[in-house]
Parts: sequence; structure tokens; C-alpha cells
Amino acid sequence: MNLDQLKEKLIPFLEPYDIAVYSVKIKRAYGEKIVEILLDTDMMNIDDLEKIHLAYVESLHDEDLDDDYFLEISSLGAERPLENIDQVRKQLGKYIYFETNKMKIYATLLSVSEDEVLLVEVNQKGRIKKIEVNYSDINNMRTAVKV
Repeated sequence: MNLDQLKEKLIPFLEPYDIAVYSVKIKRAYGEKIVEILLDTDMMNIDDLEKIHLAYVESLHDEDLDDDYFLEISSLGAERPLENIDQVRKQLGKYIYFETNKMKIYATLLSVSEDEVLLVEVNQKGRIKKIEVNYSDINNMRTAVKV
């Protein structure tokens, strides 16, 4: 079973929906072996996901997916981890959450400089502040939903 081949075979089914593959990996859950495919989309209609899944499974051959594995296709959802600076740059103008050793912040990302300094807008007890944070100081970061 080749995960890269599984990914490449899925791409044509995603193109009509303008969706990309975020990751393909093997995981274990409840004693079962699972090939987990995460799609890079904030929101997805469950009917469209079902159509993609069924058409994709139908296209697979015995050698594509080992018999003792289940296939799981899902979207990342609205709150997803941001694992590198390129993913962070794609969030300009959007709401994010991050943690450093000194703070936990929900903010709107205003800019990312070439030397990887983030300018964010934070609402602190009704006062809007702009603060700068070095990307290298961030321990954990994800997109967030503003409520």
C-alpha cells in the first residue's frame, strides 16, 4: 500500500469541488488500522463528501488498500492546526489562536513580516490592541472560530 499513490488517485475526485488533500496517514483507533485522509477545506457539505468517498472507493483496486485497513476521509474543519509559516501566511485577516510561554491569545492576524514576526489585533477587555509576536516564540497555533 502506497500512501502517495492513494493521494494522487484521490485528487481528480476533489478537483470539481476545488478541494486539496491536507494529509494522508495511517493511524490506529479502537484496535483497527485506518488510512486517514484529511481534506483541506473549512466547510464541506456531507453529501458532497459522501459522493467523493463512494466514487473514490469504487476506483480503488485490491493492491491500492490493504484488506485489513479501513479508509476514512474527512475535512480538517474550521479549527485546524497551523504547522508552518506558509500555513500561517494563508490566514491573513482571519481569526487565530496561539500560545507562547507567556500568553494564550485569540486574535486577528494582520500581517506576517519576512523575518516571521506576526502582527495581530487583540481585544483585551474591550480595548483593541495590536501586538507583535515572533513566530519562533509560538508553541501551538491553530485557526479559530470567533463567537
